[in-house]
Amino acid sequence: MRLRINTARRRAQESYLRQQRFVNDVSHELRTPLTIIRGYVDLLEACGTSDPEIFKEAVTSIKTSAQNMQNLVESLLFLARADDGDQPLTKVPVDLDELLKRFVEAYRSPRVEISKLTHCRILGDGEFLKKMFAAFVDNAIRYSPPATPVKIELTTVDNFALLQIIDRGIGIAKEDCGKIFDRFYRTDKARTKTEGNETSVGLGLAVAKWIADNHDIEISVKSKPGEGSTFTLKIPTI
Repeated sequence: MRLRINTARRRAQESYLRQQRFVNDVSHELRTPLTIIRGYVDLLEACGTSDPEIFKEAVTSIKTSAQNMQNLVESLLFLARADDGDQPLTKVPVDLDELLKRFVEAYRSPRVEISKLTHCRILGDGEFLKKMFAAFVDNAIRYSPPATPVKIELTTVDNFALLQIIDRGIGIAKEDCGKIFDRFYRTDKARTKTEGNETSVGLGLAVAKWIADNHDIEISVKSKPGEGSTFTLKIPTI
């Protein structure tokens, strides 16, 4: 009986600590964009539109910060529904190569290149898969120097498709590779954002991991600090 009570007490304490950490993380993520918005609003109140450069800078920063908060809220809602089992998938046969082509076209970035594309068919939810692609590509671009390309390769082996997202960015330290899918995970050593890029909310890879898990997709990461990272998705084909 005492063992059961101690176990229940430990679980309750762990749940409380997780909730407290979650609230702290969300508060931290919201504090930065709100501070930026408030600062530029104060600047506009003081300067008005008399200086076109300051006005343009303020509007751009406010817009970026608002988008950052919107991304955070949308990711939080997605994960909340997923945790509650209320994030249904509609899996149908999908030509993965065609889905990737459409995704890259819609992504509209000259930095994203498809270097290999093999025809294959999988069973999946196309919209969720595109959200997963976006999370990995966003991550690759975010931690790569400006103008550095991100390559996508799709090949097949046995009964699997191998989708690789390859960047030549700052890389990930070995001890961090297993943690990057944790919600709000941060490490100054390996995942410092490139200068001028402040759109990360620390949830994209957590969302991608949930989508991958619910498509029986295995994710592996090969990375070396200073040289870049390769994310490999092993996807069952039909």
